[in-house]
Amino acid sequence: MEISAKELQEKINNGEKIIVDFHGLWCGPCKMMMPIYEKVAKNNETNVQMYTMDIDKNRDYVMSIGVRSVPTIKLFSDKKVSDTVVGVMGEDRIKSLVNNLITG
Repeated sequence: MEISAKELQEKINNGEKIIVDFHGLWCGPCKMMMPIYEKVAKNNETNVQMYTMDIDKNRDYVMSIGVRSVPTIKLFSDKKVSDTVVGVMGEDRIKSLVNNLITG
């Protein structure tokens, strides 16, 4: 479920529908949200791909796409960022992001 900067950029360039949770291992709110995000990702049966990215392992890339705080979820579609949401989210909110990406 963890994705590298190179892999993510390839998927973006291919126009794939992707949701990425940018997090830090030291981040308390990220730790709270991670099991919720993982549950939604595990049960996701859509064509939307869900990944996580450790900001400390991909610092330059993360900064280049505008992640300034964590947790941040970015949605990618049609080779670009389609939405950015910052802060802890519950299961329903994460599911609605998946649905928005499908219908958006």
